[in-house]
Amino acid sequence: MRRAAAAYLGLGLLLAPVPLLNVLQAESAAVVALAAYFISGGAAVRAFGTTSRSVWRVMGRQEAALLVPLAVLLFAQIWAPNCTLGQGLLFYVLFPGITVVFAVAVAYLLRGLPVSRPGWVLSGLGGLLVVAGPLYDLGLHPQFYTYNHIFGGVLGPIYDEQLAVRPGLFAFRGLTLLWALLAVLLGQRVRGRGSWWAVLVCVLALGTGYVYSVPLGINTTSASLQERLGGHTRTPHFDLYYDSTQVGAAAAADLAAAHEAEYDWVRRRLGRKADEERPRIQSYIYPNPDTKGRLTGARTTSVTPVWLDTPQVHLLRDRVSQSLGHELAHVVSRPYGLPGLRASWAPGLVEGWAVALEPPSPGPSPDDLVRTAAQSDTTTTLAAEAQAVAQRLSPWGFWTGRGAVSYATMGSFVRYLLDQYGPARLKRVYAWGNFEAVYRQSLGPLANEWAAHLRRAPAVSRAAHDVVTRRFTRPSLFETDCPHYVPPARRHYQTAQRAARRRDTTEMVHHLRKALSARPQYATAHAALARHRLAQGRGRAVWRQLDTLSAVAQTVPLRVALADAAVLRRTPDTARALYAQARAQAPDYAHDLRARLALRDAIADRPSVVRVLTSGDSAAAQARRLADTGAQDAEVRAWRAVRWMDARQYRRALPLWEGLDVPVRADRPRAWHRAWELQRAAWGAKAALRGDSMEAARRWAARAVRQAQVLGDEARVSLFTWWQTRAVALGDTSRAGMLRRPSPDHASRLLVGSGESHTGAFRCKIVPYITSNGSRDW
Repeated sequence: MRRAAAAYLGLGLLLAPVPLLNVLQAESAAVVALAAYFISGGAAVRAFGTTSRSVWRVMGRQEAALLVPLAVLLFAQIWAPNCTLGQGLLFYVLFPGITVVFAVAVAYLLRGLPVSRPGWVLSGLGGLLVVAGPLYDLGLHPQFYTYNHIFGGVLGPIYDEQLAVRPGLFAFRGLTLLWALLAVLLGQRVRGRGSWWAVLVCVLALGTGYVYSVPLGINTTSASLQERLGGHTRTPHFDLYYDSTQVGAAAAADLAAAHEAEYDWVRRRLGRKADEERPRIQSYIYPNPDTKGRLTGARTTSVTPVWLDTPQVHLLRDRVSQSLGHELAHVVSRPYGLPGLRASWAPGLVEGWAVALEPPSPGPSPDDLVRTAAQSDTTTTLAAEAQAVAQRLSPWGFWTGRGAVSYATMGSFVRYLLDQYGPARLKRVYAWGNFEAVYRQSLGPLANEWAAHLRRAPAVSRAAHDVVTRRFTRPSLFETDCPHYVPPARRHYQTAQRAARRRDTTEMVHHLRKALSARPQYATAHAALARHRLAQGRGRAVWRQLDTLSAVAQTVPLRVALADAAVLRRTPDTARALYAQARAQAPDYAHDLRARLALRDAIADRPSVVRVLTSGDSAAAQARRLADTGAQDAEVRAWRAVRWMDARQYRRALPLWEGLDVPVRADRPRAWHRAWELQRAAWGAKAALRGDSMEAARRWAARAVRQAQVLGDEARVSLFTWWQTRAVALGDTSRAGMLRRPSPDHASRLLVGSGESHTGAFRCKIVPYITSNGSRDW
């Protein structure tokens, strides 16, 4: 007992200064459980070898010894705050608490068997289970959690701030207790006590648990994912799986087109032919974080398990436009990775590769982000970033750093290698990171070349400053106070979201009010409540709700809601001022949103139109209602086109863009008019591309390229040039009779209220305020 207590004390003192591990949570509980198996198991082997002690007494003493590291972790709250103590204690019971029972039971059985070195056998068994469990769970299943008899489990990706505590965790730890009971029963039998009937019942219970491991949530299979989601669409290279009750035929076709387009970009960037990726790629699209976390263990993180035999990506539906190209870059990296793993040993190369190969986007480039960070942060320089490249290649250096910084830095560096030296060398260096063998110079000189390249850049995107300020300052999980803590206001907001998905508006409003009671300035909850009230036509209630908020709390969605309320109150001048403020506050690269706000400004004296746009009806229903008004002015016609775009009815939208007069008010600045003309061309090109009008798409995209060049917007010049190239290629394919439209094989309906209004864009957590063209949609 003293030896075990001393070992636990040493473990606690080692954990106390380590960020994240000095907080009583899942991570520290897993580390303690891993150590506890060997400490308590070794102590039990010695105890059972000297006297015929009761297994329950030894087990109780070893459980008591766990109080030592628990006391150290509780004491560490002085310098490492813990806001989830209750959850941490639960994990401590589930992980080390149950592991000690298992270890003592195994020691009891081994001491009853004719084993010459029971301690060695116990340690070997523990090592085998530590390795074999994750290899089986993660290596053979499309899941991002693993439960383990020794260390308890890993609940999901490190980038998920909120843990996915699934029922499978409790079921699996129940199996661990059953194994412990079986070991005790067998230990009694070899000592001439107990009944074989009890052993048989225990074996049957264990067998039942493993047979039903998928329904119990212990494992996830591809078949179970496909069955739970229900929807399926095939394209030339993809099998898309999605929730058939949430994604209709038009939305499925839209997703399919995006997959093929972005895959085409990525493979061409690497100089690969279309048939080089032999297995079809599976894409799993999840409707919300709750569903994704329940099925895979990863709530919000987009994941590509490259090591599985079947290439696949796992995405949230509202992250597709931001993450799809990145994840497909991981897919095409598979042939160049290490054998078996199909990836590089260096996370910095893995993620840098994916960022470098992402299709063009209107947002600031990784180069701009790195340059801006170096200019605005007095603690770093480009030379320092070059020196940090080697550190960010390693697993510890990459994962403990701030995610946005690591991704942008490595993406910029790898893109430089790709542009400067070509894809062939990048493919060769990817697996091992052997830069000297491939590039004939070590990593240091290459990083210095990259830094010099960044210094020579003529200008930095203005939008980069906003992104750097917002994203680069977010602490990593290792820097966060109270990791995995979900404040009460956020919990109530999540409950409100679940109620909204069930169409239970009474429960939704109840929890939104609770969220605002817990945090009166909670902008996201205010926006949701305001949207609900606007849908009811209660403009005055929205004005009373939002008008008293401080200017700091007035986000873009809140200013828009307040402006809509002003329109319904028939105060157009106030509404226009608020729309202008919202447009100025929106990021420069949120072109879709800024154009919509200009359109909103144009109808500030039209309450009947705003009432339709805030009604909560589907986008298609809104487009029909606007048509029923009989109005043919440019403002209403533009909104009809936008709403048909939101409904993925691109063929209905395209004629409305043709010959459309400028709806932006004449007294608005010239910059508003130029931005509108460019965005109209972007919308026209997208409608034509998605509507299979390739000649029209080529013309619209060429116009967009010219207008972007006039504005000096190089990011969108690249984007629209890609669209133009894509339109030409698809037009040639269509003329050759080779183009096949993807067809979903399920009966489904269009989603109502799924972010089709102007406020839908505000759900994106990583890049807020971006609507469809704020991403790289083609």
